[in-house]
Amino acid sequence: MNESEFDWNGVYSLPADLRFRPTPAGTLQLDRGAVAPSTEVSRDLIAVLLAFARAQSVEDAYQEISEEWDVPREIFENLIRKWVGEEILRPLRSDRRSSTRLDLFRKALEEFFALSMSSFPLSSHFKLQQPLVFFPGLSTQEIHDPRRFPWVAALEASFPRIQQEFTRLLEESEAFGKIHASQTSRGEWAAAYLWIFGEGVEETHRRCPETVRALSAIPGVAQFGTTLFSALAPHTRISPHFGYTNAKLRCQLPLRVPSRGCRLKVGDDEIEQREGRCIIFDDSFLHSAWNDSDESRFVLVFDFFHPDLTAEEVEYLASVASEKQLGKPYRDQAAAAAKARWVRS
Repeated sequence: MNESEFDWNGVYSLPADLRFRPTPAGTLQLDRGAVAPSTEVSRDLIAVLLAFARAQSVEDAYQEISEEWDVPREIFENLIRKWVGEEILRPLRSDRRSSTRLDLFRKALEEFFALSMSSFPLSSHFKLQQPLVFFPGLSTQEIHDPRRFPWVAALEASFPRIQQEFTRLLEESEAFGKIHASQTSRGEWAAAYLWIFGEGVEETHRRCPETVRALSAIPGVAQFGTTLFSALAPHTRISPHFGYTNAKLRCQLPLRVPSRGCRLKVGDDEIEQREGRCIIFDDSFLHSAWNDSDESRFVLVFDFFHPDLTAEEVEYLASVASEKQLGKPYRDQAAAAAKARWVRS
């Protein structure tokens, strides 16, 4: 590529046949078949590379990267020239922005399941974002502004009815079972599920019809991830952990929260939980929660697809959840869980 051929508005993407292998040193090894030599990408350049997981122009990629990395345009141009010359990046002659990153993710996921790999072939360059399954090319931030999502106002308006149904559920059933003991460093964590990767829980649906109706109006809820009433016993700590994937976001609607001693931490941010006010965050970032009070803490939690995903990508992820039975471990745990009778008190 000579000087006259370089076009900052040219659209490039990662080839779908490119293979990624994280190294113990934190770099990324790229393989392009048996003939082409491997290439190693340093840790500080992984973010630049993954910017092209979705096809975009060099200019757009530069503007995106500049928010995190102060790099002169000349150095960025030279890096792109180098990768194009090595066929790590390829020019896109037609607009396939959605399918390019989907092809990349599909190939990585098939390899992950087929070879029973311990780590996913793709990973985030953020140290505090390390989900088991990483979907490249999505916008990344720990906390999201609830005002970005038009359904938040309607859900918060439904809060009194949801809280009323939740209270009846506590008083009239034993729907809450203990969960995730390995992630609870102190105390007990319990849940009453409404959906588990697309499959509804009949008893909870029957007892909470208004809650089900309100949540069913939110795009992507119940398809990929879990929806549950979550309870923390007094003096309980949930250890820092990563969520399953960044392809979804998580919403928390606090239902009954003690006035002091309860917090949610996502990445480096600590968040106050206020009854009736939605919190939306990316749980693929390291996150934890605690209840240091003498009372139980209750929130409604649900997952929904990342808003950057296309309809084609959503359809693929929903099919994966069904075919791979991603909800089975959660259903098995819920079926075997000891009852958490402390929730009534």
